[in-house]
Amino acid sequence: MTEQTQPPQANDAAPGIQVVAQYIKDLSFENPNAPESLVSGWPQPDTNVQISLRHQQVREDAYECSVHFRIEAKKKDDGKVCFIVDLAYGALAILKNIPKENHQPVVMVEVPKLLFPFVREIVASLTSKGGYPPLYLTPISFETIYVNEVKRLQAEKQKTAAN
Repeated sequence: MTEQTQPPQANDAAPGIQVVAQYIKDLSFENPNAPESLVSGWPQPDTNVQISLRHQQVREDAYECSVHFRIEAKKKDDGKVCFIVDLAYGALAILKNIPKENHQPVVMVEVPKLLFPFVREIVASLTSKGGYPPLYLTPISFETIYVNEVKRLQAEKQKTAAN
């Protein structure tokens, strides 16, 4: 007699993130000094990248999460703007079997990690189409952004309580 084994069943109680949709919420590319910036051999510009994270609860287990990037590249010697990218990239994410107290770190850290490769590709493609070499964003520690935001909110709360 041979022993038959059942195929492994997916554990319905396992925690997970389901990204239902991803989308560009807002996108702007400014190239204010073209064509001068493209033909005069401007050197590699200084690039300033600002990142903000947002989320809002859509229903009990679903969140709209978005990452916002503002990237400004300026000529090093005189500060003339080469280009400006404003991008808000969003996703509708469903959190499955994740305790409520863990929702905020998931939507502020894990979902942006899932979105980042798409944002990186959009920025590289956009700067390339704007006439510049593609700008590949370096990996980002969303954990650090989250921890800094929590610290900032705690300090703000303490300051308010002290007044």
